[in-house]
Amino acid sequence: MNTIRRIAMIYREIGTLGGIPRDAELLDKLFRDWGYEPMTFAERDLGADDTRGPRLEKILRERKVDLVIEHDAYDVTKLSNDIAAAHAAGVRIVVFWHSVFSWMFAMGFPRAAKIFDIIRTADAVISLSPTDEAFFRLCGCRSLFIPSIDDDRMKGFVRQGNPHRVVWLGRLSGLKQPLDAVKIMERVRETVPDAELEILGDGDAPVKAEIKRYLSSRSALKAAIHFRGCVKDVDPFLKTSGVGLVTSRFEGFPHSIIEMKMAALPVVSYAMPYLVMLKCGTGAVQVPQGDVDAAASEIVRLFADEEECTRQGNLARSSYEKISAFDQRGAYERLFADLGKPDGESALLSIDPSAARNVMAVFAEHSVAGFLAIRERLSAGEARKGLIGAIGRFMVKVGRRLCRL
Repeated sequence: MNTIRRIAMIYREIGTLGGIPRDAELLDKLFRDWGYEPMTFAERDLGADDTRGPRLEKILRERKVDLVIEHDAYDVTKLSNDIAAAHAAGVRIVVFWHSVFSWMFAMGFPRAAKIFDIIRTADAVISLSPTDEAFFRLCGCRSLFIPSIDDDRMKGFVRQGNPHRVVWLGRLSGLKQPLDAVKIMERVRETVPDAELEILGDGDAPVKAEIKRYLSSRSALKAAIHFRGCVKDVDPFLKTSGVGLVTSRFEGFPHSIIEMKMAALPVVSYAMPYLVMLKCGTGAVQVPQGDVDAAASEIVRLFADEEECTRQGNLARSSYEKISAFDQRGAYERLFADLGKPDGESALLSIDPSAARNVMAVFAEHSVAGFLAIRERLSAGEARKGLIGAIGRFMVKVGRRLCRL
């Protein structure tokens, strides 16, 4: 029998725009609707040093918490303190993994390995893709894929026409690659001169400066690109665009794609084949990572074929409706029930062979991305000499070999 009622959810920060804060709001509402008693904590409540553990343990005991769902899973000290505190208080703890497992390895293996070692001491992992679910099961963790789905804000909306307007949503950061969106629009406008780009989001000053430099000598292009900053109500922009564009290197389960599909927008995206929302037949087309020309060609193709653009938009809307029908309550209750079983009886440790193969393919792909980043640093003159340079050059060679597999 499920005895979980009081659930503590831990975040780095809440109350700001972005994917994880959005998840916090959605999950709190769902748990309340289902009869649970959720409570939310952030770094400002718990701290970030070694006193965090005792502080959290005290809170868990005093409030008689039954389960912790940990969303702040990227800092070794905080994560280890939170897991230790939960276990000391006799409370089960589940890590909600918002990223892609192989992104961590690509960006820095030692740190990633340490974080994953700590995650293995938690009671289970909630994954945002079937690929991550399989990875954590391979690591010996109970894991379950549970997508985060926005409520339908555009039910009954019917798109009237497909204007030559592209919309890009996200934080202006290196991983999102907004400059690529600008370059893609430059190529699109060579064929579709009236095409425009809406960029919704704010972010890192160096990234914004890089875009500004690129546009400084391109006045016509600059006039066609509209930077809207942080926009809370994105629906009007989605409803008046013709194509959604995604240029991220990695994503966990982006609300931007959910929102595009909610608005019946066909999506052109850099390849992220592990994402459920980008599968073939779902109103999305994937092009190779960094292939500006291929992305532009797909947008031009959609703009040139009104009927195909509408068809892909309808497929996008249908795919949103399909995944929004996912039984989230049933999944969470399945997870909660499984936490009380011994490992030998757990259904959250078995691995489908095809899913395991996909894990290795995604890991290899992202490892190559990490190796290529090392090559870029070497080319820039960072660590050309000595042991670090030798290791870097060796890893580049390995990466090239993986590329040919």
